[in-house]
Amino acid sequence: MNASFLTGPVTVRPEVRAAFAAPAVPHRDPAFLETMRKTRLMLTSLVNLPHVAVIIGSGTLANDAVGAQLTDIEGSGLILSNGEFGERLIDHARRWNLRFSVARRSWGNGFEWNQVRQLAERCRPAWIWAVLAETSTGVINPLTELRSLSEHTGAVLCLDAVSAIGLMPLDLTGVRFATAVSGKGMAAYPGLAAVFHDGRLARSERVPRYLDLEVYEGADGVPFTHSSNLLAALECSLALTNWSLKFDMVKQKSRALRAALREKSMRPVAREEDAAPGIITLAIPAEVSAAHVASALANDGITVAHQSRYLVERNWLQIALMGEIDEEAIGALPGLLAGHVEQLTRRPEADRGSLLPRIVADAIDGGACWLTTQRTRKYRRP
Repeated sequence: MNASFLTGPVTVRPEVRAAFAAPAVPHRDPAFLETMRKTRLMLTSLVNLPHVAVIIGSGTLANDAVGAQLTDIEGSGLILSNGEFGERLIDHARRWNLRFSVARRSWGNGFEWNQVRQLAERCRPAWIWAVLAETSTGVINPLTELRSLSEHTGAVLCLDAVSAIGLMPLDLTGVRFATAVSGKGMAAYPGLAAVFHDGRLARSERVPRYLDLEVYEGADGVPFTHSSNLLAALECSLALTNWSLKFDMVKQKSRALRAALREKSMRPVAREEDAAPGIITLAIPAEVSAAHVASALANDGITVAHQSRYLVERNWLQIALMGEIDEEAIGALPGLLAGHVEQLTRRPEADRGSLLPRIVADAIDGGACWLTTQRTRKYRRP
């Protein structure tokens, strides 16, 4: 057995590997420009937004491009955070010197939307920035609630959709900006960032050149040197995927896998009602190192995520269903994982090795929503 359940890089189809391995094509070549045109059309059709810039880079770059755009919007914003990637949006906003407030919820919990609306009524944000599917915890922040919040306040809505696009059906009509990457739900190789937008863009003189979405629009998506190999792989994966079939499969298999894990007394961080499709984060018992469990699974031929800082700090493992899925491995995974945890628990402490440091995820009162003002960086209850 040789199966990967990483959040990235994901397992890709043989056809995608072949497309990536084809000879490189110059980014000014008509064949490359046609591949870019077709790829952008498939991307915009996937989420129902009219424009997308495909940039060489990661999701971090994509979110920096959104942050650059927000510098051109008058007024302050509101950022929602209930995990690592919500915290990273806060960091993006600080680095762009944006004015904003924060609605926080403890990691693993969905938001109390009435509280968030009350907070937003006081803040009166010009923009709202949130993570749609929080990769760190496997929690979904529902698009219906985020869109309702945007409409209620009149704020434009911006989304980190990196772990959502390609894993669930999305209609992003009315969203100002949304970000995605090639190497997660779109099941190609990492290295391309997608910034979707509605066409309302910042003036070029206010945005760094490489992050200037207006420049991409004016150059048919190719203002700078690009990678034909990465683009060909993404175009191939998009063209081959039956999206309705994939969305149903990911939803069903995620639900079944969470149920099987619970039957084995393994605890997903996200409650079932808050669970995102395609991402399952597991809290490993404190007396066992998640790294040791991951190592034991690797000996079985199964790779799971455990090395990211936020996972190490909390002794968590992650299982992702983003790329091609090994049916045998997904069926065996719950039993193998639970068996390794039980065996490691029974070993003498000296054999288990020292546990990795644990850091409390969030000290917010029982997961209640708080308000942080960027200028003062003080906390108070809404």
